[in-house]
Amino acid sequence: MDKVSLERGEPSQHETLTNLVQLYIHDFNDFLSPDRKIAIEESGRYPDVLRLDDYWREPDRSVWFIRAGGALAGFALFNRHSHCGLPVDHNMGEFFVTRAYRRDGIGARAAIDLITMHPGQWEIAVGARNMPALAFWPRVVASLDTENVETRDGDGRQWTGPITRFVIRAPATISIS
Repeated sequence: MDKVSLERGEPSQHETLTNLVQLYIHDFNDFLSPDRKIAIEESGRYPDVLRLDDYWREPDRSVWFIRAGGALAGFALFNRHSHCGLPVDHNMGEFFVTRAYRRDGIGARAAIDLITMHPGQWEIAVGARNMPALAFWPRVVASLDTENVETRDGDGRQWTGPITRFVIRAPATISIS
């Protein structure tokens, strides 16, 4: 497995994120019901259904780029949106690893590192039709040092699929006198 590194996204990387999101939406369409598929616009691009500008403007959102061996391999988008209405410090809004880097452990390593770097109440919601993510996220969560792990079903209207909530504690600090 290539060395995985994480890079906090900067507004100057807007185009990079926009381009990766095109690949993400293309792949994500496989998991949407026929009546919810995202259509390509006349420009040949998918619409900005993720409202990417919000990730550069709003302080409770962040962009992370995933690199494998130094090469761009994917992204993660964090926000504070709860799919079940409970308080949350971090929600994995979107997570994407390009096809070239899937099944190598790159995604799991990146997800574990990202989550561990951000202590607090977490929520990860997975769409009911997204079979790869339904297998991936429980393995990731099981490998973390978590507290209060709870998985609940979405309400079927606002969200269909499991919503996993857990707490990551901040690393202990040692005071030497």
